[in-house]
Amino acid sequence: MKHLSLISQWLKELTPEKWGEVSVLPCPNQPFSVPPPSPFRRMVVMKHPGGYHRRMSSAIQPLSVSELTARIKQTLEQGFPDIRVIGEVSRLKRQPSGHVYFTVKDEGATLPAVIWKSTANRLRELPAEGGQYIFEGRLSVYPPQGRYQLVVTRVEAAGSGALAIEFERRKRIFAERGWFDPARKRPLPEFPKHIGIVTSPTGAAIQDVRKVLATRPGWLSLTLAPTLVQGEAAAPAIARAIARLQALPEPPDVLLVVRGGGSPEDLWCFNDEAVVRAIAECGIPVITGIGHEIDVTLADFAADRSAATPSNAAELCCPDRNTLRQRLPRLPLLRQLMDRMLAGHRQHLSRQRMRLVHDWRLARDGWRMDVERHRERLTRLTGQRVQQARQQLAREQHRIAAMNPLAVLERGYVICEDERGRVVPRVRGLDAGDALRLRFHDGEADAHVAATRPAPAP
Repeated sequence: MKHLSLISQWLKELTPEKWGEVSVLPCPNQPFSVPPPSPFRRMVVMKHPGGYHRRMSSAIQPLSVSELTARIKQTLEQGFPDIRVIGEVSRLKRQPSGHVYFTVKDEGATLPAVIWKSTANRLRELPAEGGQYIFEGRLSVYPPQGRYQLVVTRVEAAGSGALAIEFERRKRIFAERGWFDPARKRPLPEFPKHIGIVTSPTGAAIQDVRKVLATRPGWLSLTLAPTLVQGEAAAPAIARAIARLQALPEPPDVLLVVRGGGSPEDLWCFNDEAVVRAIAECGIPVITGIGHEIDVTLADFAADRSAATPSNAAELCCPDRNTLRQRLPRLPLLRQLMDRMLAGHRQHLSRQRMRLVHDWRLARDGWRMDVERHRERLTRLTGQRVQQARQQLAREQHRIAAMNPLAVLERGYVICEDERGRVVPRVRGLDAGDALRLRFHDGEADAHVAATRPAPAP
């Protein structure tokens, strides 16, 4: 593995330190062949007190840009056919064509790099901006721009090598403890009724498991022990989830420890001692389905059965309906037994239906009687309220009529008004000759005052 600054230094050493000035002539529409590698011809520039003196062999022919670039390309690609370089990703660009362009850098140098579309499609993980990676590939020169670049064929997260070493170290230690011993493996229950699931409640793994188990027999009962499945806190959380399922009053018949795919760093918690110990010492058979087909964790070695994916783990824990149907004994006695059971159930259902119909009719008749009784009561109460209202209305009408001043006229009284229509309540204020209007109960009459005779004061 080489650092960028070291590669840059090697590139400098491929050519003489002092090229001086090279005369380059254009060579349009003329094919050329690339000569075999040889020391580059160069012009030597020597310093004299009076200035620069140029000395050049007359036998040296000038090179075109294409010829010079072709020689550089040949030298670099033959000199660096297979390299590994570590550095930080910057200026990452994903083109619509599918190619990925970026720059690999460290504190001393930068290196343009490219991942062609065909390579990017088969890589499990593409580099991310700012990440540290180990790149495998070869150096190539891009003649149109006259620059060299790294053509990447494989990407590995920095530190993956250390993870692999640690993985093997833990694998050896756990194997010595007997956690991977085949004699410890327990057989899976043939027809489980209760399945415990240890995974994230929001991940894709639980959805895949539920989708598969939906095709299994309807008697299955599922219990999810939600937990983290990534990060430093995930390992103890997974161990606690397994312990919680074992401590249930009715523990599951089998456990599924599942997680979707990810990088080795994402799946590292399943290589933790706490998780491997919990699976190895679990009193319930455990099936692991962690990552994809190519992912392997130490939890898979400790489990009683290891599946390639979460969906495959769900398929292994319980046979589907078609498999169960094929296992059923096809005996005439079984058919007769089923027929008798069905006949008994039909008779029971028929009796229950007749009883329900009888009870419904009784209830219906009772409801009708109640409705009729309430209707009669409502009619009676309505009539009483109407009669009371009519009597109250008559009393109010009589009271209003008694208060009507015009009703007094029917008893012989007269209302006297002056010419302006004002009521004349007393004799005082009238003079002889004043015109008056007399209102009787059946009409009016005009009159004039002939004389006034006020009553004496008391």
